[in-house]
Formats: sequence, structure tokens, C-alpha cells
Amino acid sequence: MAEPFANELASAAARGDLARLKNLLEKNVNVNAQNGFGRTALQVMKLGNPEIARQLLRRGADPDLRDRTGFAVLHDAARAGFLDTLQTLLEFNADVNVEDAEGNLPLHLAAQEGHLPVVAFLLERTASRVGHRNRKGDTAYDLAQLYRRSAVAKLLEGHAGGSGRTEGADGSGD
Repeated sequence: MAEPFANELASAAARGDLARLKNLLEKNVNVNAQNGFGRTALQVMKLGNPEIARQLLRRGADPDLRDRTGFAVLHDAARAGFLDTLQTLLEFNADVNVEDAEGNLPLHLAAQEGHLPVVAFLLERTASRVGHRNRKGDTAYDLAQLYRRSAVAKLLEGHAGGSGRTEGADGSGD
């Protein structure tokens, strides 16, 4: 059973209803409480609204919590191409190298979907592990190539470990 106000908070976040969200937060609700579907307000928030994320994070929402499918909010923002939301999450110390259930980092998902601005930001402004291989052995570069995201692949080629053809001394590709 969901905690009191968990469903309401998640609903306000999903709708992007900032006024309702702030009202609920003033009641000191648990921002990490799961709604009736087992997800937190941060996990269901309207991704194109970084102010919703900022309000939840200021109140202690955990940006690295993963849902039942293994995704953290950073995965969702990277996969959907919401650079502003991704930047907000990182401002509040979200783990840029959080792995999903398949071993993908946010960089992998942004590369796979062809979100060039997100990939560029992750490469230039964060400590994203460019040479990291997912459980299938693919780097972000490999996924960009596989999904024919040529501009992203070209950008990744210029970064150490991005080509998918180089490996670290331990064979990990990191």
C-alpha cells in the first residue's frame, strides 16, 4: 500500500503541476515514497519540466533510485533526450554512470536514440565512462553504429574508448 500522499505527489509530478507539487511538499510528504504502481514522484515526473525535478530533489528525492525495470530517472532523461532535466539531476549528484538492468549507462541510451546534445554534454561535461560495455558487450559507440546514429557515432569516435574497438588493460573497455 502506498504511503499517504504518495499517489497525489506522483500524479502532480507526472502532470507537471508545479503548484500542486509545492503544496504537497509543504506537508513534508516522503518524496521517495512509492505510488500504487511502485514508482516515486521523481520516477514518473514530466521529464521536460526540470523545475519539478528541482523541487523534489531539494526535498531529498533520490535521483539514483531504480524502478522495477532497472531504470533510474537519468536513464529516462537521456533516452528521451531531455538535456535540461538531465542537467538538473546531475546538479543534485545523480550518478552519471548508473547502470540499468542491461548494464547500459545513460550515455548508451542517449547514443542509441541519437540525442546528440545529450551525448555531447555527457562527453564534455561529466565523468561518463565512454568505454563502458553493457552486458551484451556494447559501448555507446557500438549502439550508435548499430542504430545508425552517424552524428553521435562520429562524436563518440573522437573520445578515448568510444570506438568500441579499444579495451582497458583489464579487458573491460573502461
